[in-house]
Amino acid sequence: WNENRAQFRQSESQRAVLTNFVLVIVAAISGLVVQQHFRLLTLPLSILVVLIGLYGALAAAKYHERANYHLSQARALTKVLVKSGDLPDNNPVLSQARAKHYQEYPRLYRLRLHWLWTGLHLGVAAYGLVLVIITCVVS
Repeated sequence: WNENRAQFRQSESQRAVLTNFVLVIVAAISGLVVQQHFRLLTLPLSILVVLIGLYGALAAAKYHERANYHLSQARALTKVLVKSGDLPDNNPVLSQARAKHYQEYPRLYRLRLHWLWTGLHLGVAAYGLVLVIITCVVS
């Protein structure tokens, strides 16, 4: 159980670190492209931004898949421990807390966090596409 929870947290942490790397690299490349006044020479850099964004989106989706796998394993083991009597059945208390949470956040709880992470990376890819278009138009 502990191992699956630790792997879940590691997947989430790695996704955050990857996103930070992507944003820093894209910011540096963008600065260079702008500094060079969108000359045609910078077109490969703009294309690289698109590729980095697409890679980030794919990697964020994969990190979500791994985190979800480990979370489902931990939940399955929790059910086994509750059924065997090694853990108390906290389901009624958890259900009540969950219902209260859903009532406090009626729209946000439906928004899946992994869509925000993946969407951010797709936004980076779209930004790279805009850089490509500007570079082609200006040159």
